[in-house]
Amino acid sequence: MKRGAEMKLTILYDSEAEQGLMKGWGFSCLLELESENVLFDTGWDARMLLFNMKKLGKDLRQIKKIVISHSHWDHMGGLLYLLRKGVEVYVPQSFSKHLKEEIASRSDLREVNGARKICEEVWTTGELGERIKEQSLIVNTGSGLVVVVGCAHPGLRKIFTVASRFGKISGVVGGMHGFRGYALLKGLSLIMPSHCTANKGKIAELFPEACVEGRAGLKITLE
Repeated sequence: MKRGAEMKLTILYDSEAEQGLMKGWGFSCLLELESENVLFDTGWDARMLLFNMKKLGKDLRQIKKIVISHSHWDHMGGLLYLLRKGVEVYVPQSFSKHLKEEIASRSDLREVNGARKICEEVWTTGELGERIKEQSLIVNTGSGLVVVVGCAHPGLRKIFTVASRFGKISGVVGGMHGFRGYALLKGLSLIMPSHCTANKGKIAELFPEACVEGRAGLKITLE
């Protein structure tokens, strides 16, 4: 992959939030690229997501692509309120037939199986895992790849194995549940445990210079 351009990432929905924003169980973040914006997951409550977006000055009309990591409602509960014609929605191919039909009736459905390009500088790993199928994003920045995960149900090691085919991984953002393979994070310049990550304290203790705890309202520049 060629060298990436500067881009911004803002967490819109998380279990923690900055003052003045709403928090709730779930995850959503916005990637603002030079060419377009990509929304990753929608949290559980669309009302809460839209409230935070308004507070943060983010315009829903500027989002033409939505990527859903997996079918748990804390990651896609707000989706049906965001659908409109002209918006591309990328979901794992394993989503139920009826859910995919509902999404396709209101937007441009894109079923994801293997790794594929979402837009310039952004790829999906494709759906990974066995019992819970999940896709993650691979974002090409100027200093390496940042992997954005919903819950990392397939395991961060498996996700990283796929992402590393595109280049060197420099960061990870998102929910990691009970992840304890801390050696996998060694050498990363950005570690942002968010949402469901059970061991945030341990990660921060081991990687104090790289770790920033995720929360709604947190904005970072990826460069």
